[in-house]
Amino acid sequence: MNYPFTRGRLLATSMIVGVATLAGFAANAQTTAPAAQSAAQDNEVEAVVVTGSLLRRTDTATPSPVQVQTNEQLKAQGITTVADAIRSLSADNSGSVPAAFGSGFAAGSTGVALRGLTVNSTLVMIDGLRNASYPLADDGQRSFVDLNSIPFNAVERIETLKDGASSLYGADAIGGVVNIIMKSNFQGMGADLSVGTSEHGGGDQYRFNGEVGYGDLNTDKYNMYLDVEYQLDKRIRIDQRGYPYDTFDLSGIPGGSNDNPGAGGSTYYGQVKRAKMGTAGDISTGVALADQLWQPLRTCAADAPLTTSAGGAYCAQNVAKLGDVQPKQERVGAYGRFTIKPNDNFQAYLSASFMQSKTSTRGAERSISSSTPHNLSNIVLPALLSNGQLNPNNPFAAEGYDALIRYRFSDIPFYANYTNRMARLVGGVEGSAADWNYKANLVIAHGWLESANHGYISYNALIDAVNNGTYNFLDPSKNSQAVRSALAPVLAKTSTSDLDSINFQASRDVFNLPGGPAQLGLGGEFRYEAVNDPALNPTNDAQGLGNARTIGNRTVASAFAELGMPVLDNVEVNVSGRYDHYSDFGGNFSPKIGVKYTPIKTVALRATVSKGFRAPSFSESGDSASQGFTNFSFANYPDFVAAHGGSEYTKTYSLSSITAANPDLKPEKSTSYTMGAVWAPTRNFSVSLDYYHIKKTDVIAQASAGDAIAAYYAGEAIPAGYVVTPDLPDPDAPNALPRILSVASPYINADSLRTSGMDLNVQNTMYLPADVKWTSELNATVLFDFKYTQGGVTYNYVGKQAPYVLSSGAGTPKYRASWSNTFTRGPATMTGTLNYVSGLRSIDESYVGDQTCLYGDADFKCHTKDFISFDLTGGYDVTEHTTVYADVLNLFDAGPMFNPANYAAVNWNPTYSQSGAVGRYFRLGVRLKY
Repeated sequence: MNYPFTRGRLLATSMIVGVATLAGFAANAQTTAPAAQSAAQDNEVEAVVVTGSLLRRTDTATPSPVQVQTNEQLKAQGITTVADAIRSLSADNSGSVPAAFGSGFAAGSTGVALRGLTVNSTLVMIDGLRNASYPLADDGQRSFVDLNSIPFNAVERIETLKDGASSLYGADAIGGVVNIIMKSNFQGMGADLSVGTSEHGGGDQYRFNGEVGYGDLNTDKYNMYLDVEYQLDKRIRIDQRGYPYDTFDLSGIPGGSNDNPGAGGSTYYGQVKRAKMGTAGDISTGVALADQLWQPLRTCAADAPLTTSAGGAYCAQNVAKLGDVQPKQERVGAYGRFTIKPNDNFQAYLSASFMQSKTSTRGAERSISSSTPHNLSNIVLPALLSNGQLNPNNPFAAEGYDALIRYRFSDIPFYANYTNRMARLVGGVEGSAADWNYKANLVIAHGWLESANHGYISYNALIDAVNNGTYNFLDPSKNSQAVRSALAPVLAKTSTSDLDSINFQASRDVFNLPGGPAQLGLGGEFRYEAVNDPALNPTNDAQGLGNARTIGNRTVASAFAELGMPVLDNVEVNVSGRYDHYSDFGGNFSPKIGVKYTPIKTVALRATVSKGFRAPSFSESGDSASQGFTNFSFANYPDFVAAHGGSEYTKTYSLSSITAANPDLKPEKSTSYTMGAVWAPTRNFSVSLDYYHIKKTDVIAQASAGDAIAAYYAGEAIPAGYVVTPDLPDPDAPNALPRILSVASPYINADSLRTSGMDLNVQNTMYLPADVKWTSELNATVLFDFKYTQGGVTYNYVGKQAPYVLSSGAGTPKYRASWSNTFTRGPATMTGTLNYVSGLRSIDESYVGDQTCLYGDADFKCHTKDFISFDLTGGYDVTEHTTVYADVLNLFDAGPMFNPANYAAVNWNPTYSQSGAVGRYFRLGVRLKY
């Protein structure tokens, strides 16, 4: 069922009610708060360092907007992983990597893309320090930190800087910074156990974490802390969900089409028709005889009824049901920290973490119909085997004819296992001496990912099996495991990623100004980065397998500084800058200036201007290349479809995209600015509204395939820089123009990308009658524009399923919002969270060349509706040490965004509406604390 809200009603509810109502009660929050709170307000506020600054301050409202998510808030919302916490941010947009995208280049991972600038323009840090990237690059191009590699329970809070920060943190911080702050001082013992399941079946969850801490830094001068975690999320099969999310046959919807295999398509039961070899002895050159129709190779089963069409007879099979809604994922990890504090001016610590994440994905078995890297469309079963005997698999052998074949290998399961391990060791000291506050850190991080892919068909082994008759097509159950293993050998590799760094920072007061002392912060960093991701399919023998290879290493030396100046009591100016020198491309300087003006005590105005950069990744400029696939529909090429008689050849298929690294790439540069205001009429109520504008130049991207595709089908010259490779001819229309097999191009520095938008944050705590405490927080983001310019042509992606070839093809929604409300009375707590993502138009001019729908009929497929879900969670303190809790996620069982053009799932968009595909979800748990 779809939750019956429109976008207008949601915005009215979440913004008007969320701001006006809370503001109306703000004064009440002050007058009815318990006396203990008033006393607490009189305490001296500790100076802290906020993400985006080197300087200590008591006022945490900096010139740059920062959103804070505490561990307690996240648990109250039913969030159990770092990935879910960060990807719930309204600022996360296009290019975000969802865990459900099991067929992506970076399968087994999760990534965040603030401002929609993709995962490589958001810097993810742990305690203000970098971490090693995921060994696989998103789309074979973009490096990023896997959010699954960070233990959740050991997190104290997550600070998200929604502003450019290259002036302090260096490359990748163009869209913003996510800083995950780990617990540093914990005493006692705790445990959390929970189980969960989905209403519609599958997705069972088993979760445990335990923590123990000894010693108080202030009294015992030391603290030891250890956290261990385990979480198992079982798979959800597609056949456990209903129509239309379990099939490629949408003909039951007006204007829909059936994209399940038809005549000439591949099913378990096979299809054949009489043919001959174009080249004697070469079974890959089959040509169908004139006027031949397809017929089943073996008898159809009850779930695949015999069906006839103009192309012949076939067993109608729904191959979509062979995949997963949610992959199986198992996480186990530990985080430990030992800290000593011999005096108030010095402390040292050593922390270590290990996280292992296992992901298992499943899909439809491979078939004889794939076209890359070798075209199997014209393979025939020869009349005679290599030993001269009649071919028992060929029903036409006795007549002397070869058999053109389509077939899906039902006895060779298709699945992949990814085991990612991340080990991280950090040592550090901090303190004060000679009026300086200082800190120094050493980081050693190593990630290693074991990938094992099962079920990909070896081209050479297939040719041998067909020629020799060793594979039984008529009764695959009789094939030995040795035959299957030879035909589909396991493809395995180990990929690694390393980051070693030394970081030093120091700050002090330097001179006095009318508003107070000015502070100076200085720092330096030296780090080593390396990635070794060998090709999984180096000889291009495995059919239908996208290929990626990335190998590289480099060193980076950096120096940075920040000056905070309270020029007046109500005016703060902050200036910072950083110089980075990369061993592989040179240097870059990134400056930033921020201003905060407080005209009255309850209002603050703020603004920043900054320059940023992103260094070319190893995938873009190193010893690297990649090949991937996206769905391509001929909806906007009716003449092509007509020329082929609407054959199976013209159905939506996987188009190969090949990209080569370019050592001459320049770094991406950015200019960004923010302007905003904060209104805090009381201590418990605040509203912030911030505008942002980011412009990237020299954007590194694969040249858009749209122009090359359009030129090919128009019979025009292919633009310079592209290589378009035609497929083999259509067996049913051999004289017609072949479809495109692949489009190849290098990475280039494209013209520019510009995006702008606005963030709204509302926070309020008030005390209602009957001793009820109400805590509310609203976060919303609106995109005004997201324009990409290449070759003098500008494409605006806002509100569209564009850029279509980016990551999971999720698109760029205009609005995202979440509104969380927690009510506490005595030992009972209840939280309701409303989540919203606006709909999309399924068009991408940069991919298809015009406003044509990415998939079929515009009436129902070209617009994806808004997605709205509501989570309800609650807990009860049974005793001082025991809390029981229950979560109902997606309470109203909202269905996912219906999106047939999305190639990361079956007719839905998993990036923004995966919880809709999962459906209503229940969790019960208990927390123990001593």
